[in-house]
Amino acid sequence: MKPILTGFSQLAYSTNDIDHAMDLYDRKYGVSSFYRLDVELAAVVFGTEGTCSLKIGLANVEGVQIELIEPVTDIADFFGAGLKGKAEFTLALHHVCQPVTGDIANWEAHLADLGGPDRPIVCSALGGDYARIVFTDDRALLGAYIEHIWMTPEAWQDIRAKVPFNRG
Repeated sequence: MKPILTGFSQLAYSTNDIDHAMDLYDRKYGVSSFYRLDVELAAVVFGTEGTCSLKIGLANVEGVQIELIEPVTDIADFFGAGLKGKAEFTLALHHVCQPVTGDIANWEAHLADLGGPDRPIVCSALGGDYARIVFTDDRALLGAYIEHIWMTPEAWQDIRAKVPFNRG
């Protein structure tokens, strides 16, 4: 099994108000530019198949990407765990990201090392023909999920061109 604590590129936070979260990052940390997008993910979460609609903000800060996620619809309450029923603004660590580069064979090899009772795969999603995503439940040890993501070289290039760089 590969070491799990290598190659992280992102800290991702769930929130119940993405605009407030982006404003907070600007005021507190000087992260003034986010790439905003709305995403619809066909996914299987905790065995339930459906669609997650998400508002996402992405920013690069000194070599680390910050992802802010506001769930709009969320099967099995995966991205919004801990947010429901809270009237006050909430921002909570959801996952760290471990990108997988190279061709699809690299993804398949990486995927073969995941899962099992200690690190179950709790969510899997497809991003068309250009992305594959799974989340493992590493909360007991790390306090967060790990997102494992593979994208085509063109998709990596596209996202790198769109996500702004900020100084923290």
